[in-house]
Amino acid sequence: MWFTGRAVIMALMFLGFGVYFYYDASTGYPQKNLEFFMHKAFVDAGALFDREVSGNGASPQDWERTVLERTVEFPEGYQVPSGVDRDATPWPDVLADYRLMSAPGKGWSAAWQSYSGEKRYPIKPVDHPYDASKIFEQWVAGSICMVLALVALFFLVRTRGRKMALKEGQVTAAGRVFRVDDIARLDLRRWKMKGLAIATLNPECGGDRIRLDGLTYGGFRKEDSPNNAEDFMKALLSLYRGEVVDYEEVPESGGTPARKDDEDAV
Repeated sequence: MWFTGRAVIMALMFLGFGVYFYYDASTGYPQKNLEFFMHKAFVDAGALFDREVSGNGASPQDWERTVLERTVEFPEGYQVPSGVDRDATPWPDVLADYRLMSAPGKGWSAAWQSYSGEKRYPIKPVDHPYDASKIFEQWVAGSICMVLALVALFFLVRTRGRKMALKEGQVTAAGRVFRVDDIARLDLRRWKMKGLAIATLNPECGGDRIRLDGLTYGGFRKEDSPNNAEDFMKALLSLYRGEVVDYEEVPESGGTPARKDDEDAV
């Protein structure tokens, strides 16, 4: 469960990030672009209202005709949701409200508050729109996360299909099967701290280094005895007669641990 839990968490984490990046690329960023340019239309409308009405004395009817002739500008290179007509999206009707636009100290911002509340847009949109390169980065990041999620799932499935066992002098570990007598050297220096040991096979068996991962296969919980990794190692050492590499125990009074090569199994 130690390995399984962490592998599942990693897979879900990468999967979640991947979905998040894909959402931004396909939906999130285009929607934010729409909100940005719609907000910009309100800002432009406020400036135009001040110029046409306050400066030139346009009537409410004149202002309404001006609004009806205007469309929202969506520059090339900035993606918006697929349902939006880039070339013929008119200014929102609320901008034609002469009374609202001429409200002292409010103007277009009051119209935006009304419109954004209806559309459930944020009062303050993003500071800048996202161009095609930014959206492409989200697709790339999402794809990388999905690949990492698949890698985590691959190792999870592969590891769940393996085991570490000892039966009648035959060892199963790291996807390999060999006999205790095939081991030429057993390195236990990381066994107590990290649950890792390395079994080096005899030259006639290829001289391979086999990883005995006690933390991943079996674990060290006492309640799992006699089927935990510590029981496995004790059983292996009871049969093994080759070279063992380990650290000496540190005396209670202190001292520096020293490496020892013990020709006999402990």
